Amino acid sequence: MIFINTLNGQTNNVPPVWIMRQAGRYLTEYMDVRKTEQNFINFCLNAEKASQVTCQPINKFGMDASIIFSDILLVLHMLGRKVTFVTEKGPILRELQIGEKLNFERWDEYKLRLNPVKEAIILTKQNLTKQTPVIGFSGNAWTLFTYLTEGGSSKNFLKAREFLWKDTKNAEQIINLLVNAIINFLDIQIEGGADAIMLFDSWAGSLPARFRKKFILDPTKKIVRHIRSTYPLIPIICFPKSIGEGIIEFVDTVKPNCIAVDHFTDMEFVDKYISKNVVVQGNIDPMCLVQGGEVLKKEVDYLLNLLRNRPYIFNLGHGILPNTPEEHVAELVSYIRK
Repeated sequence: MIFINTLNGQTNNVPPVWIMRQAGRYLTEYMDVRKTEQNFINFCLNAEKASQVTCQPINKFGMDASIIFSDILLVLHMLGRKVTFVTEKGPILRELQIGEKLNFERWDEYKLRLNPVKEAIILTKQNLTKQTPVIGFSGNAWTLFTYLTEGGSSKNFLKAREFLWKDTKNAEQIINLLVNAIINFLDIQIEGGADAIMLFDSWAGSLPARFRKKFILDPTKKIVRHIRSTYPLIPIICFPKSIGEGIIEFVDTVKPNCIAVDHFTDMEFVDKYISKNVVVQGNIDPMCLVQGGEVLKKEVDYLLNLLRNRPYIFNLGHGILPNTPEEHVAELVSYIRK
């Protein structure tokens, strides 16, 4: 597995390639399956359909890794914060108010209800060759906290940040509970056969630097330590999106196998200040893939030349956009391998 070997420190002339949200709305095959389930949560919890769409980009483009089709908000849904996906609006859930506690103790029930994700991984590994690893994943604690306190997506995260300043101790307790929920979710996926784990902190860049240690670094370190102590052979990718210069402290503190870099972060900065022992993943702008052609090839050449002397996994700086032409994805994979 070139992907797993790279995560373990191997440098390659041709890097492994996969794309965040590679199973998604840009694929006609995905949309055909998606139309069969009205409720998105039910779609994610249908093991056969989740496995089917997980395999689609592997079968179509020959990606070097699959990532199980799921959603980061499943964790909150199973904690009793019912999540509903509304067209044109995104996820909606009952907002956690300042002063309100988040309590949960039914961990056996929690794991049982998430078992379809484990089943989907088992099915995926049966349907793909042994050379194609499966990535399990979860949203990280701070990102899940923002959805809890905002009641959905946000542009400025005012409610989440207000919660931090007004009710810090309660916020810490909530983060600790979310860490436990994430660990349980990752355990389920590894038990199902996940070959690697990725932690998505999609809104890491929204957190005031004053709180970074308490709400991003320490919780992530706790999750990583659990995986390392329980499953020492499972490599870990972390994606603290838009954390800026904080990416150095993040890597030094958390010590992931691989750091995923978003398209707003200077890869030359990352290559200069992040140890060559740390694998780097990313960071083509998803809009560049929409554009395709010579513009995309130029960016690919830039990254492959810049990172040729370190372990590197090719990916975008965030998820693939729904309006991405499928032929651009095929051309991208082919160009990298040439």
